[in-house]
Amino acid sequence: MEGMSDHGQNSSGFAKQALKPELDVDNHPPTAEERELREYPLDLAAVRKKLADKQGKQYWRTLEELSDDPHFADLMHREFPRAASEWDESVDRRDFLKLMGASLALAGMAGCGKPDQEFVVPYVKQPDGMVLGKPLHYATVMPFGGDALGLLVESHEGRPTKIEGNPEHPSSLGATDVFAQATVLDLYDPDRGKTTISMGELGTWESFQSAAQGLVTSQKAVNGAGLRILTGNVTSPTWAGQIAAVLKIFPQAKWHQWEPAASDGAFEGAKLAFGRAVNPVYRLDKADVVVSLDADFMTSGPGHVRYMKDFTGGVI
Repeated sequence: MEGMSDHGQNSSGFAKQALKPELDVDNHPPTAEERELREYPLDLAAVRKKLADKQGKQYWRTLEELSDDPHFADLMHREFPRAASEWDESVDRRDFLKLMGASLALAGMAGCGKPDQEFVVPYVKQPDGMVLGKPLHYATVMPFGGDALGLLVESHEGRPTKIEGNPEHPSSLGATDVFAQATVLDLYDPDRGKTTISMGELGTWESFQSAAQGLVTSQKAVNGAGLRILTGNVTSPTWAGQIAAVLKIFPQAKWHQWEPAASDGAFEGAKLAFGRAVNPVYRLDKADVVVSLDADFMTSGPGHVRYMKDFTGGVI
């Protein structure tokens, strides 16, 4: 037989109420419900008798509920607004379906409208290899968080429309993740910014180039002593070579790499284990048992798409 521990607190509460009949334990005036409960004290002898007759597991919130006190039951019934537990039969199912059908029809009509007028202009000179209505596919990689994911991008008339994993790339094996699928808007987004912004104000490319040239001139005089370059993890050899060329022109400049989603603890552990900061590469396809402690290696981090494919290929 089991019960919640509220009965002990309830008994002590009644004892305190007996000492202070006009104030509760927090020195607040008692409510009407509390006064009504005090008018009908709990019969502990009746409660013990009910407990003696019960078998198996029993659950109750308070001793009043266990004793089936009619005054307590009436109080619980009046806890909610009047007739809150009664079903309102004023609207039957047929009328409800009529109202819902009309609401859906009106919502559909509100969403209809005349499309914006657009002009279709044919190519004066059609690009080589492009056939209208026939998609083109490009093999590429997407850097993300110090990793590179092999992708196949489907393009229609120069606009990328679908991204899939490259089955011949070892990092994806034909699979993708949510971040790769979301890059369609990064590759083509008609609402993306089309101009420069400086201090919250729109500018032009000419003003940006003028400001950049002035910065280059002033930094050359001090060998780039006040120049700082902040990037994420760079895995592209081309990009790394361009940054190295800038640092060669400005030898006093500093290049900082910071990845918000990177695991600094993994890098520190790699330094202790291998003497330098490296990314561990797991061969889950050759493992019999995998133990992961507070790390979801199949949803984030470098190589997680490949790890997910290897894990689902028969690893325990």
